[in-house]
Amino acid sequence: MIDALCGEVLSVEIHSQFQNAINLKTSLGLITLLAPGRCLQPYSMVLQESMEQLSLEPSALALGSGGLWSDGALAVDFASAPKVDLLLRAGPTPPLSAARSLRRFLACAPGDGLSPLALNRVEGPFATLLVPRLEVLRRAVRAGDSTAALAAARRVAGCGPGLTPSSDDLLCGYLSQLPRSSQWADLTAGLARAAAEETNDISAALLLRAGDGLYSEDVLALIACLRHGRDGQELTACLLRVARFGSSSGYDFLTGVYFGILDACAIGGIHIGQT
Repeated sequence: MIDALCGEVLSVEIHSQFQNAINLKTSLGLITLLAPGRCLQPYSMVLQESMEQLSLEPSALALGSGGLWSDGALAVDFASAPKVDLLLRAGPTPPLSAARSLRRFLACAPGDGLSPLALNRVEGPFATLLVPRLEVLRRAVRAGDSTAALAAARRVAGCGPGLTPSSDDLLCGYLSQLPRSSQWADLTAGLARAAAEETNDISAALLLRAGDGLYSEDVLALIACLRHGRDGQELTACLLRVARFGSSSGYDFLTGVYFGILDACAIGGIHIGQT
């Protein structure tokens, strides 16, 4: 976010406000203020003080590399705050053992959301609608058919309950596992843009960041764990941290990661029939 600001000061308006987050509408897309203790996300800042102590309405808001101003007064100062690079770097595809570990974890997921899909179970109207659409997307991605994949991503997006529909969370997880080479990076970004056009603003922002390879701290820690084939308590802790995001968003994201690993392995020529 700091790099994108490039020293500019942007006019800002409040897009949406919740108990633990405030989304700000800017020319750079949505930027989020997060309550203390929340995990840092792309284009966000985690506050040191409670959200209740932050009063932004009604006021004229401006955002710069040093902070957020309300009616000319500095409301949030992050000039000296630690800055974290949330870009997912290129790395090895997680081994198939990671997919098996994910599947075992998802078998214990709550009933809501799309996690049963990883267990070959179709539960509920949203899953019933998504199964054929998701299969079309996966086949197109594995074949490298960008035209079909983009069309399929549009049909998958925006499906499910929640502030970020379940299918969008799944897509973000899926995109995180596609190869990071320049050829695949273009397709990944294209899939994110196509899906973002078919969903709400908040979900679209997450998809677009994922398309650029930007993920939250907990997701990056999990991917590093999966890439290195780690298991046991370390992997479980990383999985739980991601899973706890939202009512079902975290589990839906992990379901996307599961399918993404399978397809990334297929792209690399690894047999996936026994997973």
